[in-house]
Amino acid sequence: MATPKWRRLADELAERIRSGDLAEGEALPQIRELTAAGEGSTTTVQAAYRALETEGLVRIVRGRGTYVRWRRSRVVRESQARYQWEKDRALLGEEERKSTGVTERETGLDTPQLEFHATYDVVEAPPEIARLFDVAPTTRMLHRRYRTSSREETAPIGLISSWLIYDQAARNPALLDSGREPWPGGTAHQLSTIGIEIERIDDRIGARPPTAEETKLLDLDPGTAVLILRKFSYSTEGPLAEYSEVVLPGDRHEFLYRIPLERWSRP
Repeated sequence: MATPKWRRLADELAERIRSGDLAEGEALPQIRELTAAGEGSTTTVQAAYRALETEGLVRIVRGRGTYVRWRRSRVVRESQARYQWEKDRALLGEEERKSTGVTERETGLDTPQLEFHATYDVVEAPPEIARLFDVAPTTRMLHRRYRTSSREETAPIGLISSWLIYDQAARNPALLDSGREPWPGGTAHQLSTIGIEIERIDDRIGARPPTAEETKLLDLDPGTAVLILRKFSYSTEGPLAEYSEVVLPGDRHEFLYRIPLERWSRP
C-alpha cells in the first residue's frame, strides 16, 4: 500500500527537525505556502502538521502558526540504584549531601540549573491515605507537594504528592518547614532525623490520560499520557513510613530496570 501524501510530508518535515535544518522554536511554513509549492492540499498539510504535533515534534498555536518544539530534557529513572544511592547519602555530612541530589543525578543538570517548588499542608487523612497507612481518617497528615524544573524550561519534570504522618514528622520541626526544600539527602535523610530507616520501597507504575490541570502544568501535547508512580516506603520496623504519588510526562521519562537472573544449574 502506498504511503499517504500527508505521511510522506510529515516524515520529510520530521527529518528536517531531527537534523536541525528546522531549529527549535522555528516556525514551519504556512499551510498556504506548502499548498502553493505543490506539497498537497490544505487537508494534506493539516494532517501532516497534526501528526507532527502528536509525535511531539511541533506545537500548533492557533492563529499564529506551527513551531518546532523545544527539546525537553529526558530523564532515565533506574529505581533500584536511585533508592540505594539516596539511602547511602543519608549517612553523609550536610555539605556532601548538598553537593548534588537524585534529580541532578538523573537529569545531568547541576543544582543551579534547577528550580524547586514545595508546598506543605496539614490535613486529615483522606480515606485512601488512611487505608494505606492503616490509621484513623481523623489522623493528621503532612501533605507535601513538589515540582522541579530546569530553569531553561517552563514545565516541571514531574509532579510529586507525598504523605507523612504528622505526629511522626513533627518529632523534627524542621520537617514541617517547606522553606527548607530542597532538603539535602531527600526523604531518606529526612526520615533518618526522626529515627526511621527505610528498609524496602515498592514502586507501582501505571499510565492514564492527564487531567486538564496536569496537561497545563506539564505542558503536554495532545495524546501524551502520564505515567503514575505510586511509591511506598516501608521502615525497618514494618509500617509504611512515607507514601508518594508521582505524575510523570510520558514523553520525557524512561524507566530502566536491571534485573539479575539466577543461572541454571548445569550437570
